[in-house]
Amino acid sequence: MWEVTVVDEHGSPIKGMTVRRTWQNYSVEATGHEMDRQTDANGNATFPVQKTDYSMLSQVAGTMSALIHFNVHASYGPHASVFAFGKHLEGTSTTGEYLADWTGHPSSMQSRIIVRPGP
Repeated sequence: MWEVTVVDEHGSPIKGMTVRRTWQNYSVEATGHEMDRQTDANGNATFPVQKTDYSMLSQVAGTMSALIHFNVHASYGPHASVFAFGKHLEGTSTTGEYLADWTGHPSSMQSRIIVRPGP
């Protein structure tokens, strides 16, 4: 589960922003997934737990394929991130100066996204 609060540069919540969660398990999936939510009056959007079941054989085969086709930019396992956009504003969830990248743990995430005018 991922709980997101979207605020402006002054810390005021923004209603009606689109928040997108993207995710992919690079060890077993060739393509990624997206889910959108709209922020409520308090600037909140919540994404449900995303459960996927892969057989042990799929996981082993995917990992072996990734190792055989080694690429310095390759990722392994699950990865997810969230970002917000709309109303000529945009922002991403960060940890310090880096994009917040969920890799399977913890079981829930909480992010505050500060949006700023986009290009």
